[in-house]
Amino acid sequence: MIEFEKLIKNKLTYVSLFCLMLIVAGSVWTSVSEYKETYSLYKNLYHQYPDALGMLSPHQFWLGMSDSFFSSFYYFIFPLLIAIPIVDTIFQEKVSGYANFILTRKSRFSYYVKKFVCAFLFGFMLFIIPLICGIILINGLTGQWDYSNFSFIYEKLLKGTAVFPDNVFEGQKRDLFSNAMIMSPYLYISIYYIVGAFYAGMYMCFGLALSLFIKNRYLLLFAPLMLYLGVWVLCSLLGVLYLDPYDFLDPRQSIQRLSYWPILIDFVLLFIITGILYLSGVKKNSDLLS
Repeated sequence: MIEFEKLIKNKLTYVSLFCLMLIVAGSVWTSVSEYKETYSLYKNLYHQYPDALGMLSPHQFWLGMSDSFFSSFYYFIFPLLIAIPIVDTIFQEKVSGYANFILTRKSRFSYYVKKFVCAFLFGFMLFIIPLICGIILINGLTGQWDYSNFSFIYEKLLKGTAVFPDNVFEGQKRDLFSNAMIMSPYLYISIYYIVGAFYAGMYMCFGLALSLFIKNRYLLLFAPLMLYLGVWVLCSLLGVLYLDPYDFLDPRQSIQRLSYWPILIDFVLLFIITGILYLSGVKKNSDLLS
C-alpha cells in the first residue's frame, strides 16, 4: 500500500493518465461521429436486410476495435506513456538516498519484491482504466449498452445462416476468442484488454529491471517502448507478425495466422527475461544498497 500511495501521489501518474485519456477522448470523438455516419449509410443500403443492419454496432468503435488513428496510436504508444511514473522509481530512490534509508528498516527481499509487484499492478491499471472509460463514453454517447442482438447475428454469420446482400461482412469473423464474441462483445473486449494489461504490466517490470543497470532516466522511459517496437520490427523482417505482441494484442485481429500459443509464449519469455534482468540487477546493486 505504501508503494501504491507513492505512485498515486506522484504528479507524473496524472501526466501519464491525462495523456492516455486524451488519446481515448480523441478516439471517442472520431468514433462516435463515424458510427453515426456509417449507421445512416447502412440504413439506406441494407434497410431490407435486418441481419446486415444489425452487424453495425457501437462496440466496433471501442478503442482497439476501431480503425481510427487514435485507437491504433493508443496501442502503439502505451508502453511509453505508462512508463512515465513507474520505470525509474528505484533509480530515483537510489539517487535521492531514500533507498538506503528504506533498506535500513526492511529486508532487501521485501523492498525489491514489492517494487516489482507494484510496477506490474500499476502498469496493468494504467493501461486498462482509460480503455474502460472509452467504452463507457461511446456507449453513453450512442445510447447503446445491450449488444445481445449483435452477438445473435454474429453467431448466425459463423453458422452461415445470416442473410446479407453480399459477403462484405465475412471480414468481421474472428479467428481468436470467437466464442466470446458470440456470448458478448463485452466478454471479447475484456479478454483483449486484460491480456494487453498483463503485457503492459510486464513491460513496466522490464523497464524497472533495466533501471538497476541504466543511469539515464530518459533512456529508461523509452526502454519498454523500444522493446515493444523492436520485436515488431524483427517480426516484420522475418515475416512472422503473428508472433508479435503489437499485432496479436490488437482486438481487430487485422493479420492472418493468429493463434493462442504466441500470446502465452511471448508473455512467459518476457517474464523470464525480465526476472533474470531484475535478479541480476539486484545482485549488481547489493553493494550500493546495503
